[in-house]
Amino acid sequence: MARPTPPPPLSPARFLRDLLLVLGAVGLLLFALTRWIAMPWAVEGPSMAPTLSDGDRVIVALTAYRRHAPRIGDVVLLEGPGGLPLVKRVSALTRATGPEMMWVLGDNPGESSDSRSFGPVPVSRVRGRVAWRYWPPSGWGSIE
Repeated sequence: MARPTPPPPLSPARFLRDLLLVLGAVGLLLFALTRWIAMPWAVEGPSMAPTLSDGDRVIVALTAYRRHAPRIGDVVLLEGPGGLPLVKRVSALTRATGPEMMWVLGDNPGESSDSRSFGPVPVSRVRGRVAWRYWPPSGWGSIE
């Protein structure tokens, strides 16, 4: 039986081209993933303590509300007054005529700027549901 001949070694130019193609594909996949499906987020401030602490890293499910509105009790990432991103808990929903509105509160009322100070927020400002904490490792798990 004849032994198969080994393939010729990759030239440096071909290796670089293949590497750039793989890195480009991975980058495009990560961009699409974090743009339309889920994205990492860092919690800032003490307003959601004890559920979330300053510096916690979470995954925000961007697709969570494509088929239904947020539910009372959900922790959401939303665009607050002035376009400021906020992580808050949905405490009430109004389904009156016109835009659907929600009342959002921080879990730590003494340290939270929320609907008590700026009023209800249109549901359309929700970016996604805060679904999972991945940092710190001691707090790893789903957000309730």
